[in-house]
Amino acid sequence: WQAWAQRLVQAGPMQFYSPDYFSDYFPGYLYILWFLGNSFNTLFPQLPIFSLGFEIYLKAFTTMFDIATAYYIYKITSRYQKKISLLAAIFYLANPAIAFNSSAWGQVDGILTFFLIYSAYSLLELKNTYRFSIFTAFSLLVKPQGLAIFPIEIIYFFTHFKFKRYLSLFLIPIFLIILSLPFFLKDPVLGLLHQFQKSTLIYPFISIFAYNFWFFFGWWKSDLIKFLGLTYQIWGAIIFLITIAAILGLLIIKKAYKNNLLIYFAMALSSFAFFLFLTRMHERYLFPFFAFLAITAFIKNSVKLIIIYVILSLIHLINLWYVYYYYNYVYSNPKLSSFFIYHFIDANPNVFTFLTLLGFLFLILIYYQFVHDEKNHIQKVT
Repeated sequence: WQAWAQRLVQAGPMQFYSPDYFSDYFPGYLYILWFLGNSFNTLFPQLPIFSLGFEIYLKAFTTMFDIATAYYIYKITSRYQKKISLLAAIFYLANPAIAFNSSAWGQVDGILTFFLIYSAYSLLELKNTYRFSIFTAFSLLVKPQGLAIFPIEIIYFFTHFKFKRYLSLFLIPIFLIILSLPFFLKDPVLGLLHQFQKSTLIYPFISIFAYNFWFFFGWWKSDLIKFLGLTYQIWGAIIFLITIAAILGLLIIKKAYKNNLLIYFAMALSSFAFFLFLTRMHERYLFPFFAFLAITAFIKNSVKLIIIYVILSLIHLINLWYVYYYYNYVYSNPKLSSFFIYHFIDANPNVFTFLTLLGFLFLILIYYQFVHDEKNHIQKVT
């Protein structure tokens, strides 16, 4: 981040992307780095961007987005469970995986998660389709992983709003093109798409240290290997789409898609399935799932969901820490792999992966039960 911030300050967005310069991120976070780099130079002219001060500055800014996410978790849950809504926000902020990712490691998945939560809040609670579209565009401009919950949101959109509201969806591509324009003046319409293609080609592997379904086939193996005539990448997309179809189909068949609790639950499952079944997943890509599960757990006031949330949070923390320790210590000094915590985690990834998949299975079963209960409730009311 420091290198990119310095390049943005010196060259600006128009000169940032270059064939001979590595950058696999979209303009959304680069805008933030541009702002942070310039503001840091103004506030602390005596400190260089390559300094501990700027590192703290970066991490503090990302942590503000985690706090903002917690605030909207509070806002959402207070509409259904006012007495425990503040607890829901505190519960999210107290998640050690959230704190480690943003405040210790300095990753930016918390920024993506805020935009996803706010877009869902705009759609489900405010019924503001224009604000939903704008913030969906923001989320995609930060990271394309924002697409994880889009299938759920788009089905909700089409089943809750009239045709005249459909025009607001055009704001998504319009904002994506306009906001990315300063970075792609030579290719204003397709520049972002070309950057996406370039970014996905950097890690053409089935799993990059992620405790997901593809772990059982091996980390860092090409996802272009074929099985029954199809590449692992295509198989991953098929499994993901089947899972999403099952999640949405259950809502539609049971006529339960008007229950916002179930929509938040479906978003959590969609985010989880995105991480589990698609290839080219990094360990961090599970991050947005926890915000949606926290909302679901506290709206429903479900002890079972809270227990699963805690277990999966600890596994996710282990996954994050393992990769962080590897790149910061073991990568440059293999002798440090003997550290007993790292050695234990390194020797048992199959256990953590199995528990992750088991957690998803339990969540699917609980989701089915919630949908079934909603159908019975609708029938009684009718």
